[in-house]
Amino acid sequence: CGEIMPGTVYPASTPPDKTAGAISSYKILRNRIFSAIAQMLELGLAERQSCLELKEKLDANTFNLVVVGQFKRGKTCLINALLGADLLPTSVVPLTSIVTILVYGEKLGARVFFTSGKVIDIPVESLPEYVTEGGNPRNVKDVREVVVHYPSPYLKDGVRLVDTPGVGSVYIHNTDVAYRYLPKSDAALFLLSVDQPASSAEIEFLQDVRAYADRIFFLLNKTDYLAPTE
Repeated sequence: CGEIMPGTVYPASTPPDKTAGAISSYKILRNRIFSAIAQMLELGLAERQSCLELKEKLDANTFNLVVVGQFKRGKTCLINALLGADLLPTSVVPLTSIVTILVYGEKLGARVFFTSGKVIDIPVESLPEYVTEGGNPRNVKDVREVVVHYPSPYLKDGVRLVDTPGVGSVYIHNTDVAYRYLPKSDAALFLLSVDQPASSAEIEFLQDVRAYADRIFFLLNKTDYLAPTE
């Protein structure tokens, strides 16, 4: 994966009075959104499922931190590094083909959601059979997404780490999957690496990410490939 060099400068703690005001504003806005969702559900629109997903997200107070970028930038390796465990499969070839979501859970395990509505529980060791191009080529198993439960403090307060297929690979359907998940992102980790320049596919994808993620954090990966002067 190489050395990760995020260049983010974190501000000092927010004053208590401003924090209280922000929390109060958030609660008011949250209640207004719940009211709007309820009204939309009563209308029976085609977006009913999206409304239900948003309501569930607000109820659970979750935050989707989506890891995006071109294939082979080290996205999956980054997630493993953040959690301090080799949970997700990695390889030297474009690998991830299904959105994989890591959430907090007291016990380690994984759940596979199919587009048909079927759900099965699997051991983490079986993940490659469902989320990789080798185990599930062109998603012949019709998997919608896979959720991995892991007892990490990083995930305990509602953060959901989302590993997306890389864009710009020979597997066009992988890029399509990554694009479809953008509307669900609250913030994005956009991974770049020093071993190759930013591609046109990455720049185009970044422009699309901006429409959905208010906060984008750029990480420069594989810096240990270069000498300190470079």
